[in-house]
Amino acid sequence: MEPKGEHPIDICLGTACYVRGAEKVLDAFARALNVQVGKCTPDGKFSLNTLRCVGACGLAPVAMIGEKVYGRLTPDMVPGIIAEYK
Repeated sequence: MEPKGEHPIDICLGTACYVRGAEKVLDAFARALNVQVGKCTPDGKFSLNTLRCVGACGLAPVAMIGEKVYGRLTPDMVPGIIAEYK
């Protein structure tokens, strides 16, 4: 069991999100935070996880940080999103 970070990041890997590039978005978060899926950053600020569907297929690919939903993501958007929480 791994602790959750202060800001848990969940990347949707459901069909619509996956087809629209969710895996690239997931890789961008993992690289930017230097953390593996299912793990927490050493400072305890972020944890990175995947899930199957958040029900926002029209916004695919989608990520959730806490209760906030980010849609139509691209890997280029990841640094700006992380900066909101630092």
